[in-house]
Amino acid sequence: MDIGRRELLAGATSLGLATMVRSPGAITVRAEYLIAEAPRWHPLTRSLLDRANRAGQQLDRSRVERLIHELAGEHGRPVIKWMDAPGRAFEYLLRYPLDELAQMPTAQFWSYPPTISAASEDDQERSVGLYLHATRVLKVEEHGRALLAPQLFHKAQAIASQPLPEQVLEARAVAAEIGWIETSLPGAAAGAIRAVEDLLSVGCAKGSMQIYHQLMVFEAFECGLLATWETPDELGRNQSSSRRCPF
Repeated sequence: MDIGRRELLAGATSLGLATMVRSPGAITVRAEYLIAEAPRWHPLTRSLLDRANRAGQQLDRSRVERLIHELAGEHGRPVIKWMDAPGRAFEYLLRYPLDELAQMPTAQFWSYPPTISAASEDDQERSVGLYLHATRVLKVEEHGRALLAPQLFHKAQAIASQPLPEQVLEARAVAAEIGWIETSLPGAAAGAIRAVEDLLSVGCAKGSMQIYHQLMVFEAFECGLLATWETPDELGRNQSSSRRCPF
């Protein structure tokens, strides 16, 4: 059995959450800070938070596909697999052998931009406060639990059936590898809101490509996309047409 290079570091539930959210290090923020400082956020940021309350309620498949095509065309990223439910996606990815899953790079299609150095501690706290507020508005933890559920169930089944220890280890490894290639769009969208505010705070123009890309991330979630799984095209080349990603 070829375990691969990542599963020994990726067996815990916390890793799955970290992979999905992709946030910088956590910083404690005063509870009253969010309300007190909210008016200082840029109007564009506030508009995104207003839209976030209504986001993700209905899937606009055609718009999601156009967004994925546009980003993939610009960056040459791997194929993006997405389905209506995490369980269906997990079942699809279980068709890949463990050694092929281990070859797939960590998800990066909706990547968070490089961290911007804050001018002061107050600016850093304001940025983190915005991010924490966005994660609550977008229900990142709730969606994260739904995304992790098929992986946890798969591992629990393997343990409960009492197979050979090697089989339990492989089941854990498979779930961990799939966790590396998935992205929770609510988490990515929360990061995008923070990134927009950070970029604007250092003088980046609203029409810049940096901000435009973050708005595309937010729009993908707004159009109902809750998660994607990145699978390199060459690994799916020999799959039947009904099993391949359409993008």
